Amino acid sequence: MIRNATLSDIPRLLDMGDRFADRARLADHVGWDRESGEKTFRYLIESPDGVLVISDDGAAGGLAHPHPFNLSMRVGQEMFWWSEGKGGLALLTALEDEARSIGVLYWTMITLEAIRPQATGKLYQRRGYTPLEHSYIKRL
Repeated sequence: MIRNATLSDIPRLLDMGDRFADRARLADHVGWDRESGEKTFRYLIESPDGVLVISDDGAAGGLAHPHPFNLSMRVGQEMFWWSEGKGGLALLTALEDEARSIGVLYWTMITLEAIRPQATGKLYQRRGYTPLEHSYIKRL
């Protein structure tokens, strides 16, 4: 069953975050801090701009906001999508549905270089997403 996350889900979300951070190789760049993760999860649960859904084997979350070049347009951005079973597509659908329910008109999904970016990009395109941009990171 997929549902909106609650504050009581935070310990499970943090444990998933540990596994996600390892698989996504976050330590290679920004790292993973459980205290920061807890604050982020709490914000997504409590904020009217947060979207956070959870299932028995995964979670997906993101943030809604006005588009910086058209403030009348409410858009959203996935922050993470993690499934440890076969429920990943259902989680993505629930994430999109929840974003739609808070007025999001366009939703952006990302791919991570460490987790099958070409396959994930093809999946997004099959679901109606259009490639828009690529992100690069550099330590300053």
